[in-house]
Amino acid sequence: MPAGVRAAQSVNFAVAGLGLLLTVVVSVTAGAYESGRLISGYLLAFVLCALAFAYPKAGNGVRVASIVVAVLQILMGLGSMANGTFLGIVPLGGAVTVVVLLTQRTATQWFTRPRTPDAPQQQAPYA
Repeated sequence: MPAGVRAAQSVNFAVAGLGLLLTVVVSVTAGAYESGRLISGYLLAFVLCALAFAYPKAGNGVRVASIVVAVLQILMGLGSMANGTFLGIVPLGGAVTVVVLLTQRTATQWFTRPRTPDAPQQQAPYA
């Protein structure tokens, strides 16, 4: 997997993990209402995290879906920043990074590479 795709995968994992951690911390300190406001900004980050698990073996559809979800995350991040949830800058920055990394030529080549079907393993003949 190229470095850009690996970096996008790592960013997706990190943003989703940070979102989960921040949600727990905000829930303990500020209550359920603030926790709900915060996690709503990370919902698409969790979707991106789920898509990132498929990067090693997936085709171009996963790359395109990740870009579309990241663009939606950018729009949601801008909206949450406008509503005063300043922790929304984390998924916003992560989504921008993912879009930049997955639109590079090496990422496109990785996801559109030819794949061979898994050939059945030949067993050694008995002697």
